[in-house]
Amino acid sequence: MNGQERLAQQSKAWLIAALFDLLAEQPYETITVKQIAEQAQLSRRTFYRAFRDKDDLLDAYNREVGQRYLTALQQIAPQKMVFKDVLTYFFDFWWQERKQLRLLMEQGLFGRMLAKITPMANEVYRVFPAPWHIAGSPTEIAYIMSFAVGGFWNVLSQWLVKDQPESPAEMATLLMAGLQRLGETAE
Repeated sequence: MNGQERLAQQSKAWLIAALFDLLAEQPYETITVKQIAEQAQLSRRTFYRAFRDKDDLLDAYNREVGQRYLTALQQIAPQKMVFKDVLTYFFDFWWQERKQLRLLMEQGLFGRMLAKITPMANEVYRVFPAPWHIAGSPTEIAYIMSFAVGGFWNVLSQWLVKDQPESPAEMATLLMAGLQRLGETAE
């Protein structure tokens, strides 16, 4: 990456951070591109070089965080991992994003993130070959992943909206216990 590309990446990061700073202060609908650029201490011209509008900026954050999660998953040795480890990792990752996620929830923008993350689910399944994955058809896998993403997303939205959310490790333990009981009753 050359210096100009690094500067463009840094500008995008500053613009995303500025958007979240503004989300903490006012409704998304009232935030303008001018405010975002000023908060980031950049020009509107710089904003428009990177993004069409504030929706495009928000979608860029959603894609970026989804890509970071996918990249992080690729660093795990899935063959040696048990499901509880994956749950713990999931909650640890999203715990680091809790401030931004809470703002998105409070502003009614969390569903928008889900819409950007869900299409990545099949890629997660492909690059993260955990021992418990099924060897199903592409359609079957797509439905299983949509089912899982929806469930995890609902858990995130209940968990992180709390004033005193449980720790990531506590969440993994709670969810694992519930899933085990569910499995026992389903047999």
